[in-house]
Amino acid sequence: MNIQMERTWVLVFSFCMLTGMSIAQIGSQWRGINRDGIYNESNLLKEWPEEGLKLLWSYNDLGSGHSSPIITDDRIFIPDQKDSIGYAYAFDLDGNVIWKTTYGAEWNEDYPGSRSTFTLYKNKLYLLSAYSVAVCLDATTGNKIWEVDLKKNFGSVIPKFGKVESPLIFDDKIIFTPGGDSIAMVALNPANGATIWESVGVEGNGSFCSPQLIELAGKKIVVNSFANVIAGFDAQSGEFLWKYPQTNKYSIHSNTPLYKNGYLYSTTGSGAGGIMLKLSEDGRSVTKVWQDSLLDNQMGGAVLYNSMIVGSGHDNKSWYVLDWETGEVKFKSKPIGIGVVIFADDHFYGYSDKGELGLMKLTDEGLELVSKMKITLGSDQHWSHPVIRNGVLYLRHGDTLMAYSLKQ
Repeated sequence: MNIQMERTWVLVFSFCMLTGMSIAQIGSQWRGINRDGIYNESNLLKEWPEEGLKLLWSYNDLGSGHSSPIITDDRIFIPDQKDSIGYAYAFDLDGNVIWKTTYGAEWNEDYPGSRSTFTLYKNKLYLLSAYSVAVCLDATTGNKIWEVDLKKNFGSVIPKFGKVESPLIFDDKIIFTPGGDSIAMVALNPANGATIWESVGVEGNGSFCSPQLIELAGKKIVVNSFANVIAGFDAQSGEFLWKYPQTNKYSIHSNTPLYKNGYLYSTTGSGAGGIMLKLSEDGRSVTKVWQDSLLDNQMGGAVLYNSMIVGSGHDNKSWYVLDWETGEVKFKSKPIGIGVVIFADDHFYGYSDKGELGLMKLTDEGLELVSKMKITLGSDQHWSHPVIRNGVLYLRHGDTLMAYSLKQ
């Protein structure tokens, strides 16, 4: 191993140890390498120009959708929906379409559009449609390699607003959550879609959530939220390990859990808020450490930074900073409207449901708004999670994909 490569691996390892989140370690997937909203970027703007970030390019001919893009060193991939058909796009980094292909039926009912985000693995793209059909596409050509109907094969239940799950991949397994009465979760072979394992069902059906992979004492565990519980499964066998009640009045839980050193945090909307669970030493059970009803984020996620949880509420229309260990509310403020949060280069990036994009920094005084701009391009709801890659912020607003420069 040469010196440069050794330094690179040391940096990657150090970053993973500092964040302490999941062990998925796939860069092009939902909410970053650890599915926690943290992007390992540096030398980004610490303050934005008065007129806002520089728009590098935009593409405004997407169909309906709330999916995020995923970015590689030379490609951008994103799905959408037009006339009940799901389309997958590949762009170059200048916003030019490389290919466009169909992948099957997609959601054209309440809040129409694609929901899930692609996961890229070994030059293949994986997606779950809102009708619970898992698809695999060749990333070079867009050609479909396989598909598996989770409703037909595993009894998947389609919730009111359609299935929402961005695939989790590890150890040559791809995880989906049918959320049916008899089968809660499955692992498929990424090469051909063949079943590796099936889990037993748990209380309540699937609930719009993308799973998280964690490790405790050498044991890998897949965690996800269902309509009435958050549950854990052995990642290698699918064995059901534990569940803990997680409810709100609409049974909607959309936020991928956060994990660090044996503790698991999950927040949900409609006034329910978040719970902190402690896993037993063998990972086969959990106990509640604390519960908070204020940071009741619906689907914009939260970020763990320096033992603080940062995110916005849903019914509680403020931003909150909670102590990871105790759940104590350290700060409450309204820098921008409620919505999505991600993190890069010592700053938080908020994208509100009012279309505000804000740059925020956590100080001794609270969550400080540094800069703000309005997103005027695009259509429908401001729900998509932004992505940062190589100094560029990529943001989808309905039918429009935008790329903004964050470079100094």
